[in-house]
Amino acid sequence: MNRIIVIWSMLLCSLLLNALTGGVMAQTTPEIAKGNCDSCANFCAKTLNYCVKKRGNFGKASVTNALKDCITACKSASEFIARNSTYQKKAAALAVETCNECIKACGGTEVSSDVNMKACADECRKCAGNLEKVAKAE
Repeated sequence: MNRIIVIWSMLLCSLLLNALTGGVMAQTTPEIAKGNCDSCANFCAKTLNYCVKKRGNFGKASVTNALKDCITACKSASEFIARNSTYQKKAAALAVETCNECIKACGGTEVSSDVNMKACADECRKCAGNLEKVAKAE
């Protein structure tokens, strides 16, 4: 009998919570991609600061420029996606391109063994994967 009361209580609480929160809505692909863009831009900015301080191979223009381009493109794509602009597909495609360049730069032989660079490349990969879906959406 106690078990039935517990189950009914949980069910009632769940229904009440759902009614109060309006239900949980699943994120759309553009919303996910926007979040990835914001995260990627922030991650690349932190990595850029890290590279500038570390210097040497990390401070090379090929690395820092790739990071800067990725930051700019991801911020722009995020803004286009946020307002459902007609240019969001083009912005997403450009951001995919810059993310891929950043992945190459962060995975270059001189810096690829660094854990921060690997993490940045992984963040760019995740972002590019979701932006690719936005860029190719019908």
